[in-house]
Amino acid sequence: MFESRWVRHFHRNMGTFHYTILHNGNYSRIYMRSTAFALTILLISCSFVGCASEDESEGFVDPISDIDREDIREETNEPTSITSQDCEERGGIWIEEREECSFDSDRSEEETGPISVPPCNVTATEGLNPTTNPSSWPEIKAGQWLAVDGLTDVSYTSIELNNDSEVVVDERLDYECGYTYSVKIPAGYNASIEYPVFLYLHGQLLDSVFFNNMMTNNFHIPDDDRYIIVRPSKLEIDWDPKKALDVLEDVKANLNVDDSRIYLTGLSMGGRGTFIVAAALPDYFAAIMPLTPHHEPYSYVPLAESIAHIPIWMSHGTNDSTSEYSMAAHMAENLSSLGAEIEFQTVVGGEHGGWFTIYSDPEIMQWMLSHTRGE
Repeated sequence: MFESRWVRHFHRNMGTFHYTILHNGNYSRIYMRSTAFALTILLISCSFVGCASEDESEGFVDPISDIDREDIREETNEPTSITSQDCEERGGIWIEEREECSFDSDRSEEETGPISVPPCNVTATEGLNPTTNPSSWPEIKAGQWLAVDGLTDVSYTSIELNNDSEVVVDERLDYECGYTYSVKIPAGYNASIEYPVFLYLHGQLLDSVFFNNMMTNNFHIPDDDRYIIVRPSKLEIDWDPKKALDVLEDVKANLNVDDSRIYLTGLSMGGRGTFIVAAALPDYFAAIMPLTPHHEPYSYVPLAESIAHIPIWMSHGTNDSTSEYSMAAHMAENLSSLGAEIEFQTVVGGEHGGWFTIYSDPEIMQWMLSHTRGE
């Protein structure tokens, strides 16, 4: 899923060649032009003698596509012949997708092209009701990681379609599908025993698989209190509580989980995701551990009231130039004033990191594991 996707298209229009390259969802074009002189002569000739009869003009097809025409406008800074304001002042209807003005009074609704849909076709349940994984789990092997990708077939977008709708599957919309995730089964797993769960939310926009595998493989796990580690991968900016819920419920449907001992942690974007998910699922977690939570794209401080009843262990460095320390300190202060049970570790001079030390610390991890939901 996370490999680069390359698509190359080749078009030819009136001596204009361009290649379109898609890399990780970004398009770039390379143009090569020819026959400009010949085209100029042709246009001059047409102005004197005409290039088509009146009958032929009705069936004439413009050889330059709308896409190419838009590219030409951008390159030459040529303004459109009429603006949306001009269109409205003249009593027309502005068609945004084509940047055209229509004066058709009988037109009841704007013309639309094909509807782009994500590459997943199972509709998620409404609200925060769990969505069943449409695929079966792989074989469970104690002490090993399992890769679970069935939820990537679930669509979390709301698109209204009917029998007449023309749809186009757009792989770039894969962020609207469910999470793929990995599960680490405890060594000596016994299906008759209930196990705690740690849900780990990675940082950055996309999952750095090698880094996060190494991180979670270094979690301190007591020999007498082994737990399941769940590591989803996101494709959007912020973590989605509904998708996270479906991952956890999928784990609970296939493994014997202690429902009162589900813990949530994350770093950087996953740290802010910890606040976001916990606030949306306030009665789900026994304790949460947001580390160096990121301050953008919006403040997480207003979420304090929704999570003040959950035990919280936080950490942030004062010299963190990636995630804002002052916001984390403000959040900790608000939580304390609301009576929360909170441990806030301020690392004086600390930068954006220190996570390995925290996750491998027996005392810190034992603090998390000592909490049971509702107690």
